[in-house]
Amino acid sequence: MTYSTISDHHAMVHDGLRNAAYTRAMQQVIGPDTTVMDLGAGLGVHGLTAAKLGAAQVHLVEPSPVLDVARQVAQHNGLGNVVCHNCRAEELQLDTPVDLIVSVFTGNFLLTEDLLPSLFHARDQFLAPGGQMIPDRGRMEVAPVCAEAYYRKHIDAWSDYPAHAASHGQPELDYSPVRPFAANTLYYERRKRLEPTLLAAPAALLELDFTTATSAACDCEVQVTIERDGTCHGWLGWFQMRLGSEWLSTSGDPEATHWSPVFMPLERPLQVSAGEQLGFALKRPEFGEWTWTTRQGDNQQRQSTFLSQPLSPERIRKASENYTPGLNPRGQAAKWLLGQMAGNVSVSKLAAQAQARFPEVFDSPASARELVRSLAERYT
Repeated sequence: MTYSTISDHHAMVHDGLRNAAYTRAMQQVIGPDTTVMDLGAGLGVHGLTAAKLGAAQVHLVEPSPVLDVARQVAQHNGLGNVVCHNCRAEELQLDTPVDLIVSVFTGNFLLTEDLLPSLFHARDQFLAPGGQMIPDRGRMEVAPVCAEAYYRKHIDAWSDYPAHAASHGQPELDYSPVRPFAANTLYYERRKRLEPTLLAAPAALLELDFTTATSAACDCEVQVTIERDGTCHGWLGWFQMRLGSEWLSTSGDPEATHWSPVFMPLERPLQVSAGEQLGFALKRPEFGEWTWTTRQGDNQQRQSTFLSQPLSPERIRKASENYTPGLNPRGQAAKWLLGQMAGNVSVSKLAAQAQARFPEVFDSPASARELVRSLAERYT
């Protein structure tokens, strides 16, 4: 997700529960000599709060254009101790280290969006010895759940489509081949829409110390004891993070944050009884697919987001670490265009040259300009 529009940031700026917890954590460590980095600042709510709390200087680091709006907000509030850096963490250059890194580089299920590697990079490059991080720890948690209505709507509905079509006067079509794809999909959803009933106490799956971690991969397994009889439709996952002296949960219970829990469905719902053991394993390499395995006695179900889309030989081949990539015609055009971007040729001229050079790629001047603009926005 690029977070490039104002609407992308509305939920975060107006997340009172989260923002108050961040403020309390910052109040514990910010003094008149503290230098702060707000990493992935967005509209700057945490960095600007740090400035209001009296930090000596605040660096807002954000690659998207919304940073200019954060700059305007800083000026509007008379915050002259704020410096904006319109770049990614990996592109940032600072002359002096910072005392505190504040970030929201945790996706809905901690590892989602693959932002933590950038946080680790910033920590290693810019955090002063003895410096602090907010948050400084994160913990993934899971629980088996009964979610009958949600499962019926999003998984079983594909098998029920003929009846749905008939009730609306349509010819009957059997869409049951879609069901396996739906059952291998992760569903990030508000808890009130999931309406889950937890069948066991939440189990801690993975805990990361952001001050020392070097990897944001997950390969963990837990056992839970079922506490009530029922039907297990899948697993509910969320994370907690430590902000100063308190932990903030994104489970949505009792209060929701802008983060959503994730529902990991089962291919075949299980009947479970109080007292029995249920196993759960989750594997996800950095920038990779999610794979979850459920074990009940000698039986197991294994699912993966890799199976949530049609598998073609080409897709499987490209997913292999042994794949040797070569540029297609559009990739060759992009490579050529990047080589021409030396600061002396306009977008319109580059587009015209690209269309003449790669007529099989661009069927109109507009299509060439679109690629030039996207490359210029991202790389210049």
